[in-house]
Amino acid sequence: MQKRASCKGFLVRLLSGIMRKKKSLTVVLCILAIFFLGDYLIGQKQENIIRERDEKKQRLEKLAFRMVLPDISDARDIAGAPEKYEAVLTVDNLADEPVYATHPEVTAYVQTGTYWTEVPIHDKETEKREQVYKLEKGLHSYKKIVSIKRDLKYTFYQMYGYMHVRYHISMYVLPQSVFKEEEVIERVNDVYMYLKPYFISDKEILKQVTFPDNKVPAMIPMPPH
Repeated sequence: MQKRASCKGFLVRLLSGIMRKKKSLTVVLCILAIFFLGDYLIGQKQENIIRERDEKKQRLEKLAFRMVLPDISDARDIAGAPEKYEAVLTVDNLADEPVYATHPEVTAYVQTGTYWTEVPIHDKETEKREQVYKLEKGLHSYKKIVSIKRDLKYTFYQMYGYMHVRYHISMYVLPQSVFKEEEVIERVNDVYMYLKPYFISDKEILKQVTFPDNKVPAMIPMPPH
């Protein structure tokens, strides 16, 4: 009888041990499952954040490089202000939505020999300057004043008498919500033109170049190059 009771007690202890081990194993497996599930959810969240950021960047790049067109639409000398030229910078928004952009900065150069010599350029005094503009669909203009000294030894490029001028335009397109560095796209554009020096008369140029109706333009646009 004692032997049978001893065997019975042993079986009870063995089963109890197995049950405790199963419970411990279940707890461990539950903890591991929670850990891997949490890690998966965090990974998914990070992937979604990266995907959303990439989509925003691609959208901004599309706006900046396909829908925003900076250009110099006009340039002419200023009467009574020797060595001064007024250039009209335009930004055309082709998108069917507003575009947010910083104030367009411009540097100007005149070809002198085989080099480009930088000349001063600044906003016209009457222009209002803002850090960020909300550009609705359509054309927006900004006036700049360029100073080119008469003694600058510019090069007769291809058009007799005219200066070969390059404008480098730089601006940033940004999202409406927040000015974040990773979401800002720089839009740059180089614009070339022939610019008539204020001290050369139309008659002198017409001796070398023919224009329709003998009207000598102050500016002749050039294709990108």
